[in-house]
Amino acid sequence: MELKEVLESDRGRWAIVSIAVVVILVAVIVYLLLLGGRKCGDYSCFKDSMASCSKAEYINEMPEASWGYTVLGSSNGQCTIRVKLLQAKQGVIDMTQLGGYYMDCSYPIGISTYPESDLSKCHGRLREELQNVVIKKLYAYIIENIGQVGESLRNAV
Repeated sequence: MELKEVLESDRGRWAIVSIAVVVILVAVIVYLLLLGGRKCGDYSCFKDSMASCSKAEYINEMPEASWGYTVLGSSNGQCTIRVKLLQAKQGVIDMTQLGGYYMDCSYPIGISTYPESDLSKCHGRLREELQNVVIKKLYAYIIENIGQVGESLRNAV
């Protein structure tokens, strides 16, 4: 009777260890498939990942802002890249309030570029707010220079 109990308890331990190993393996596979992706340290790594539409993350430190890019995956022949404004830097006062906003941009697979360079390929709150900043700057430029335009017209007549 004691031998039977020992065998049963060993079997029970092996079952628990086996279940734990299976759970860990499933968790690792789910992480790699759903969340995993390489962390790119330079633009060429990100460019390759975007062109092949393989999951990756990259932080682009530009003089005016820090951008976070995440290649999310493909759908219908398009590669979706999430662009997040991490931090607006000096000289870009209008963009300081946009930190944390993001937009999703879709490009054909095989194309690699800075995703925010063509806002027509993007949608989301960040795109809307960036367009508002551009419109405000154009309006201010026109108002600021309308006197020069009027003077040029008067001199021409």
